[in-house]
Formats: sequence, structure tokens, C-alpha cells
Amino acid sequence: MTPGSEPPKTRLYLLLLAIQIAGALTFIFRELPEFKQMLMSPGKQLPRDAVDDLTALGIFALMQIAFWCRQWYAPIPFRGSNAFISHVFQFLGRLSFIFGGTLFSVTIFRHLPEFGRETDVALVVWRGAILIACLFALFCTSRELERLGQAFGGQSN
Repeated sequence: MTPGSEPPKTRLYLLLLAIQIAGALTFIFRELPEFKQMLMSPGKQLPRDAVDDLTALGIFALMQIAFWCRQWYAPIPFRGSNAFISHVFQFLGRLSFIFGGTLFSVTIFRHLPEFGRETDVALVVWRGAILIACLFALFCTSRELERLGQAFGGQSN
């Protein structure tokens, strides 16, 4: 690697990480009202909202593009031995997936509507696919933060 190419790679890494984190935060805060609705009305199918579904898909796509571009083109530029920073990033990595795990648990174990004549099965499948995709994006972001924490802990990614 030439000395002149390192700063652009560092900037690229930070940009891609920021996109992933912003996507995760946006997804979490956009889904909080629906999450509350699911908690208040277990077993009832939420109304169709194409804008919200497409927004969630857009966030997922942006997070995944940033994650895979980071994997292929921008290695983690930071290395060091700072236990505190390492623990902070690893904590944030785990914390970022708590919402995803909670959302999955509430959706599957508490909310999943009983199938009846009024159940829109296509909507259930569509929203299930969106949920799995967004959980995967949150997982990838949490792994990215954990890798960054490992890099500061002196471990390889």
C-alpha cells in the first residue's frame, strides 16, 4: 500500500461505517412506533404501509452496500492496544443488535398473528422477508463494530 493511498482508505472506511451506523439508528427509530403497536395489539396484523416497507428496504439496501463495500475495498485502518476503546466498540456492537433481537422475539413469540380468513398471508410473507433482511443488516453492523473493537484490542479482524 502506498503512503498516499492510506488517508483515502481511512476516509472511505469511516464513511462506510457511518452509513451503516446511521442506517441502523434510522431503522430502529423508524420502527419504534410499529414496535409499540405490536406490543399493544398482540396477534393483530398491522395495516399495510407501502411507504414504511419500502423505506425499510431502502435502509437495508444502503446498509448492505456500505457493509460489503467495506469488506471488499476498505480494510479496518485502525490498530492499537487500547482496552477501553476496544470494549466501547464491542459493547456498541452487541448493543446494536439488542433491538433486532427484541424485535424478532416480540414479532415471532408475541405478535405473530393467528392465521384466519382476514389474514393477508402475502403481507405476512412480505413483512417477514423485510424483517429478516433488516435483522441481517443489523447483524452485519454489529459485527463491523465488534471487528473495530477487536482491532483496537490488538486482535486481527
